[in-house]
Amino acid sequence: MPGRWSSVCSAGSTSSAFFCTVIAFLVWTDAKRISGVPCYQLALSPKRLKPSLSTGLTARFSSYIVRCIIQCNINTQQTRRDITMQHEQSGVRATLSRDASALNLVEFWKEREDIEIREPRKTAVPHLWQWSEINPRLASASKTVPIEECERRALVFANPGLGGKPYITSTLFAAYSLYNPGESAPVHRHTPCASRFVLQGNGGFTTVAGEKIPMSRGDLVLTPHGCWHDHGNDGTEPVVWVDVLDVPLIEALNSTRFEFDYAEEGQTKTTQSISRPSGYSTRLYSYGGITPTFVDHQRGSVDHSPMFVYRWQDTREALKAMADLPGSPYDAITVEYTNPVSGGSVMPTMSHRSTLLRAGEKALSQRSTASSVFVVLEGSGTTEINGVRFDWKPNDVFCVPAWVWYHHEAVGGEAVLYSVTDSPSLTKLGLMRKQGRTNDGAIVELEAA
Repeated sequence: MPGRWSSVCSAGSTSSAFFCTVIAFLVWTDAKRISGVPCYQLALSPKRLKPSLSTGLTARFSSYIVRCIIQCNINTQQTRRDITMQHEQSGVRATLSRDASALNLVEFWKEREDIEIREPRKTAVPHLWQWSEINPRLASASKTVPIEECERRALVFANPGLGGKPYITSTLFAAYSLYNPGESAPVHRHTPCASRFVLQGNGGFTTVAGEKIPMSRGDLVLTPHGCWHDHGNDGTEPVVWVDVLDVPLIEALNSTRFEFDYAEEGQTKTTQSISRPSGYSTRLYSYGGITPTFVDHQRGSVDHSPMFVYRWQDTREALKAMADLPGSPYDAITVEYTNPVSGGSVMPTMSHRSTLLRAGEKALSQRSTASSVFVVLEGSGTTEINGVRFDWKPNDVFCVPAWVWYHHEAVGGEAVLYSVTDSPSLTKLGLMRKQGRTNDGAIVELEAA
């Protein structure tokens, strides 16, 4: 019995009176168990107990009460000390927080959950931009926004998940650009890598490092970082292309820089002189597996393709030649535009590809740490991204952010998608990872970091 009551008393409390009352009640209850007399009758008339039992219980009760009062007083004092210490610690912590903020420090224990995340952070969201909705607005801009005002007339894709920033994904910038007949942008260069994929018109051109490149629908033209370039329209109808740059990535590295002070022989100019023969890139590099030995392959910086244009005619023929092959269950018939000298991606930070989906073909679901931008060149179909269906048609643009499940499906006949991803950047950093789902739903590693 002493152990029973002493354990209660030693539990600690802020009120000794409360626990003494509880102990008293328990003692009287124990007395009832021993004597068979209800505790309230004992309280009113202790004489109902046998003398020996009454005396024993009274002694025991008095002993318990004294012990409980002593123990409760001790515990109350300890509790008060604990509360005082908590208040003191709380004050110290508050002072620490104020000091950390004043010193431009962040307390890791408060930010840990935001830093040590279990899955790649998903800020950009899947989105589809329909050409049928944007084309009229682009045409309106061509009539109301003079090229002298904007230099490069473009409607930039702003991902709804990025808070209004002019980025299509967290690492890629993209835009529809339109040039009227006779318009041109002044020569410039920049640290971001850039490419353009032609959608409309036959008269557009880009001059890169002295090579003037005429452009037609489906052509891919590179303007690598550090290369002087200008572009415009020599034709009789508006030309439209999709620009894709790695601006957000370069901006995150605090390395974005644009230059417009182009000069030749000490004279500032807005256009370049043509210093390369017509079709220079095509003549040197368009024969698969064959490269010339009599030229310097470095044009501008050292880490990009020296072939500045990839013609759609060649790409389409390659896709057609492979159409009856099994292809990939995840990527169908996909080809990558490559550096003819190194065999790697055409730019150090971005990979450019074209995908043929055969009539009715439905690819299996995949996800990767890379972000992707897709441009519809031929046919129609649907892409399901994180369970949401996006139906697309020619000239539509849609994005697939990093680490979301998606798959493509051609509806009706064949469909061709052009795409740009940031996978080379992730590969160089050892962060590129790709997973796929099999027909039975199992997840398999397609590319491991």
